Amino acid sequence: MDTAFFAGLHTEVGGDAAAAELTGTVHSAAACGGPWSPDLQHGGPPSALLIRLAEQLAGAAAGRTDLVAVRIAAEFLAPVPVAPLAVSARVLRLARTAVLVSAELAADGRPCLQARIWLMAEQAGRLPGVPAPAGPQVPDPSECPDFGMDGFPYADHLEWRVVSGRARQPGPASVWVRPRVPLLPDEPVSTLQRLALIADSASGISSLLDWDAWSFANVDLDIHLVRRSAEDWVLMQATSALGAGVGLARSTLSDRSGLLGAGMQTLLVRSRRD
Repeated sequence: MDTAFFAGLHTEVGGDAAAAELTGTVHSAAACGGPWSPDLQHGGPPSALLIRLAEQLAGAAAGRTDLVAVRIAAEFLAPVPVAPLAVSARVLRLARTAVLVSAELAADGRPCLQARIWLMAEQAGRLPGVPAPAGPQVPDPSECPDFGMDGFPYADHLEWRVVSGRARQPGPASVWVRPRVPLLPDEPVSTLQRLALIADSASGISSLLDWDAWSFANVDLDIHLVRRSAEDWVLMQATSALGAGVGLARSTLSDRSGLLGAGMQTLLVRSRRD
């Protein structure tokens, strides 16, 4: 098992304020390998990496340490290889308490993943009259059996505990998930990074199709965060719907204290036998 999804991240930040830009390189570990090919990354790790880049750049551009990544809208322009990657990010909008960053991964000079990430400064304390979130009415992960999501590198580097549904069986599923390894060696994982690592699997755990006969790769990943969490376990409650060669996967993301956010993926559905 690898000790992290990526290693050897090297970045440089040039410019300042709204003109700040980040460039660099990173090495992809075998742990990133997805279900369709071990040489192509699952969407979770590279999406989480773009959030990591946006957090670094936004903090430098705004000159503050209290910005929280709250939303990612990622677009897969091409499969992301398990290979050395070029990374870059730039500021699109710099306000007093919010920053919008565009980040990109490229392989051999070709962009393969782009995302826009919003970061916002939190307000101290709870808003007046707003109750604390209620925890999910499901068993604790320590009480749940293994989900059986394995057989490819990315899945083997996460821990899966089933609340409802079955791995590689059609239908909705609810699963507790946590990474076994960090995104980068010796670095903490932010809440949105953790959700990105996990939420890209919503289409997999709630698939309506036979994995051996069909592919249903997502062309995008959209995640919204409502609050931060120090917990490593995330409850992903996922459903999928299918149209004519197109699908939609949706997920509700929680910790043991309540709602964290939500995710959505557009799926390109194709027969693997054609």
